[in-house]
Amino acid sequence: MKESQLRDLISLNINKLKSDLTLLKKEQYIPNEFGTNGFIDLYAKDKFGNHVLIEIKRSNAASREALHEVNKYVEGVKQHFGVKDAEIHVIIASTEWGELLVPFSRFADDTTFSLQGYEIVVTDDGTDFHVNLVHPLSISRGRFIAPWHDMYWYKDASALENGVHSIQKAYQEKQIDDYVLVTFYFRNELSAEERVAVMRASIAQMVGIDESEVSPLPEIPVHEYIAYTGLQIFTKEKCLQILSRDLDVIEEVQELLPDMEEEEALCYLHESVGGMKPRPKNDYYEIGYPAKFGKLLDAPNSEILNIIRHGSFARNALLSNETIISELRGEDGSTGQRFKKKISVNNTAHIKTLKSEISSCLSENPIWKSHILRIIEEIQVEFPDSEIDISIYNPCTGVFTIYYATTREDGFLYIPSYHIIVHNTNDVRMYFGALEKASEALTFPQILDKYYWGNLDALLLAVTWGGKDSRDSDIIEDLGAQYRSFRCDKTEEGHAFFKLRDDKWRVCPPTDFITLFSQYLEYNEKLVNQIVTKIHPRNNGAFFDAGSSTLSLDKLVDMDFAKKKNRYFEGAPPECDICHCAFENEKYMIDGKLQDRGVWACMCTDCFKSFGEGIAWGQGQLYLRTPRGWLLVGGFIDDSDMENL
Repeated sequence: MKESQLRDLISLNINKLKSDLTLLKKEQYIPNEFGTNGFIDLYAKDKFGNHVLIEIKRSNAASREALHEVNKYVEGVKQHFGVKDAEIHVIIASTEWGELLVPFSRFADDTTFSLQGYEIVVTDDGTDFHVNLVHPLSISRGRFIAPWHDMYWYKDASALENGVHSIQKAYQEKQIDDYVLVTFYFRNELSAEERVAVMRASIAQMVGIDESEVSPLPEIPVHEYIAYTGLQIFTKEKCLQILSRDLDVIEEVQELLPDMEEEEALCYLHESVGGMKPRPKNDYYEIGYPAKFGKLLDAPNSEILNIIRHGSFARNALLSNETIISELRGEDGSTGQRFKKKISVNNTAHIKTLKSEISSCLSENPIWKSHILRIIEEIQVEFPDSEIDISIYNPCTGVFTIYYATTREDGFLYIPSYHIIVHNTNDVRMYFGALEKASEALTFPQILDKYYWGNLDALLLAVTWGGKDSRDSDIIEDLGAQYRSFRCDKTEEGHAFFKLRDDKWRVCPPTDFITLFSQYLEYNEKLVNQIVTKIHPRNNGAFFDAGSSTLSLDKLVDMDFAKKKNRYFEGAPPECDICHCAFENEKYMIDGKLQDRGVWACMCTDCFKSFGEGIAWGQGQLYLRTPRGWLLVGGFIDDSDMENL
């Protein structure tokens, strides 16, 4: 059957393609002043009044021309009829899809207008046909290292070498082809005795006992060599294909998957692939993630030994080690927390990719996402031939954003911010994002009530999975801050500053993200003090103690003696003298001496753990909240001492 005969056959039954189509003309002539004129095989409209262009092909040779023809006709229709992309629907109808499917899939992914493909199956006698909708293939997103890594520790260089071979063998058996493996030497700066002491202190804090009560610990082995792996991200289907080799695992996975969100499911699937047999040999194993890789990389006692590439990472001779390290750190936006890139504005592929990456990276920060996408479009108009450097730090850690920024020595590195520098012969403009004081903040107990069931332990548990919170923008607002965007123009007179407000740039005083954050801290000093004094006593360095802070005080209570003495604190203050949190939410109140100060204060449990000297006569008294008031339950004075007063 000739192509013209196929066209005529379809025109008689055009509703087999789509039920709402009305044929307007066969061989619709479309002039094109910028190229060759052409004829659309079938020109129709749908029920919405859209222009439907139907391109018909009947051989592999002809199908290869289809996409070129479509592009030409679409531009001609837009020019000739004054049509918008949103008013165009293209249908490619072909009897052969062997050589058309891949380019069609890429075209469908890239195009801005509506596009569908149909396989035409003609009856043997050539009098009728039926159609099959063609589903585009999933287009590869290119290189993208999954943010779920593996970290294998070894005791010496020989064990590391054997471990690397074991990893490579295990990955090969699991059909994991595309990955990078970075080996480290990590010098342990603690002696065996010091490591035992640290572990003893950690156990005592978690259990709420004195260090002397911890059972003797065995010698802790030293692991100073690391093999760190990051994989090219798998599709859900690829993960299931790998897992299907183990019937028990795949059965459990398929049972759990339906209840999971897409990202959670993908994380679970990657972890399941990593956990299935065969497992690489190691002396100790940890889950890795970009932030952990960054800390390992920046540690002064850490040294990269080798970067081993496999699969597509090895085949890409233009891929630098620096780029691999950057992507393992998550600077490609894979974690939604960091992003770093330099692009040419006149490169449309760069711009399209950048916008997609920004949308993905800032999916949980809608304010900055909309601001930065707007800024990119502004740069395209005002500086079309420029290059831009963009760097984003978006931790999405809510309360811990305030805590980390105020307690770390390098705290300014934990302040959310972004910078976009425009290079146009000279640096002519900079955009930056900052946290700025906004509305009145809730109190810390109100924050806990609203987001963490009134429980500090629930907040601390969030850190065990990295501390990232999808409610970050809401929490930040309730903390009295807001994500803002600013612009700085370089002029002959100096620098002019603007703030984006109500979708318009408005003149503002010179500023920077550190100054704005400092002003927020100063204005909300009481709230910041509450956050730090409540969280800091639970910070054990390696982890946050999410156990109840009252456990260590419970053992000091002598209720029999307390009931016998029946002494209450008269005139108790409504809130802690240090953090100003209300005592109505506390189990205990301590009236005690502050360490190294000689002054006394009424303290909550957390402040006592940080600043209190002890529970004993002359150091501090422990009171329990009861319906009648604050009952003295610890730190009693002996009767003999009472008589001498």
